[in-house]
Amino acid sequence: MRVKILSSTSSFNGVTYNTNKTQNEKGELTRLRNFGYLQDTKDVGPNEVKNFLIAHSNRNSIVKDKQFHAMISCKGREYSKEELTDIAHEWIDKMGYGNNPFLIVFHKDTANNHVHIVSSRIDKDGKKINDSFEKLRAQEAINEIMRLNPKLEAANAVGKLREFNFSTKAQGLLILENLGFKVREKEDVLELIKYGSVQGKLPLSELAQKTASFQLDKPRVKQLKAILDRYSKVYSTNPVALFEPTPDGKKKNHIGYRSDLGDFIKDKFGVQLVFHGKDAKTPYGYTLIDHTHKIIFKGSEVFPLQRFFAQEGENKSYRAEKSSQPKTLDPISAKVKLQSALNDFSSVRHGLEHHSLEIEQKEGNAYLKTSQGELAAKDILSPEQQLALREYFSEIGSTREVPTSDTFDLVPVLSIADDVDDEAAHGRKRNKKRKGDNEITR
Repeated sequence: MRVKILSSTSSFNGVTYNTNKTQNEKGELTRLRNFGYLQDTKDVGPNEVKNFLIAHSNRNSIVKDKQFHAMISCKGREYSKEELTDIAHEWIDKMGYGNNPFLIVFHKDTANNHVHIVSSRIDKDGKKINDSFEKLRAQEAINEIMRLNPKLEAANAVGKLREFNFSTKAQGLLILENLGFKVREKEDVLELIKYGSVQGKLPLSELAQKTASFQLDKPRVKQLKAILDRYSKVYSTNPVALFEPTPDGKKKNHIGYRSDLGDFIKDKFGVQLVFHGKDAKTPYGYTLIDHTHKIIFKGSEVFPLQRFFAQEGENKSYRAEKSSQPKTLDPISAKVKLQSALNDFSSVRHGLEHHSLEIEQKEGNAYLKTSQGELAAKDILSPEQQLALREYFSEIGSTREVPTSDTFDLVPVLSIADDVDDEAAHGRKRNKKRKGDNEITR
C-alpha cells in the first residue's frame, strides 16, 4: 500500500480534478464527511464543495495554500473501492484530518486501484493541522493500518535472498527489488530502502561469497530450455511495457514488462521471467528467477531472447485460473472487508456476499472467520454496526432464509455534479434525466 501527499493550493482545485473524474466515469465519490448543510444534500456541485472548504479554511488568514490532497493506492486490484475507502478514512483520522470536512474519490482509470482525499489544512479552531514530517508520518500511518512491519519485511527479504544461488551481484539485487525494496550501496554494506527509510542492511561481502560459489545447474538449464521451447509456441511471447500509475492517469515511469508466456510459466512452474529494457523499448535481455529451485539464471544461459520472437505458434493469451476453493482472509483484510460490508452496501447480506465473508453467531455474539482463527465482531464494529448485524441474524434466524433486502446503510446516497456554469449545469441535468449516466452514488 502506497500513500502520496500531493500539492497544496489556495483554490482547492483537487475537488474539480476529482469530480471531473466522476463525470468521465473514471472515478466515484465514495465518502463525504463533515460538510454541514451539504452533508445530506442529494445533488452536490464541486463549486459548493469548494466554497464550503474555502469558508472553513478562512478561519486562518496566515496560511496561503490550505488544500490537503493525498492519494492512497494498492497493487493492481488487490483492494476494492469499498476497502480502499475505509482504509483512507482510518488514515485521515490518524493524520489529524478526521474532524475536518473531507471527500474521498475512488479512481479506476489506471492499473492500480487508488483513492484521492481532499480536505483543508485548517482545523475548526482556525489552527493549521500539524504537517511536520508529513510524508514520513503518512506512510507510517498506512503501515500501522495495514499492520506492516518494514524492518521485519527487510529481514525476511534478506532471508529469501540467502536461499537463492546466483552468479552476479545484479541478480541478487533483482531479488530484493522484486520484493519491493530499493537498494543502495554505502561503504561495505547494502542498504534496503522502503517507504523512504533504511529498513535493513546486508554486508556486500555476503553477496560476493554467493557469486563466487555459484555453479551452473546444467540439468535444470536443460529442463527450463525445454519448457520455454514448448510453451513459447503456445503463448504470446510479446513483452508488454508496464508503467507506474500516476494521479492524472498518464503513463510516465516505465517499471518493467510482462508477457503471457511469463505469466504462464510463473503460475505453472514457479519460474519468473524478468525482461530488461529502457524507456519501454524492446527488451535487450532477460533473467529467469527459478523460485522452485532457488536459482537465478541469465536468460542467454537458457534460451536466447531472439528465439522468443522467432517462434511461430498459437500466440495465445493467458489468464490465471481462479481457484475453486474460497480464499481465507488474513485478520487485517477480514476486518477491512467487514467494515466495508456494513458501510458501503445497501444491505448487510449484500456486503457479506460481495466480500465472501464467513460470519456466524454463537451464544448471541458474532464471529468472523479468518486464516488465524475467529475474530469477535464486537471488537471490530461500532455499536450501530453491531445492531445492524444483530438485526441481520435475527431476520435470517426467523425466516431460515437469507433476506432479500436490508435497509440499514451507514452511508447516505450522494451525487456530485460537474464544475460548470449554471446554464451548462441545467443542460447537463436535462441530459442526466434522459441518459441516467452522470449521477454518482455511494
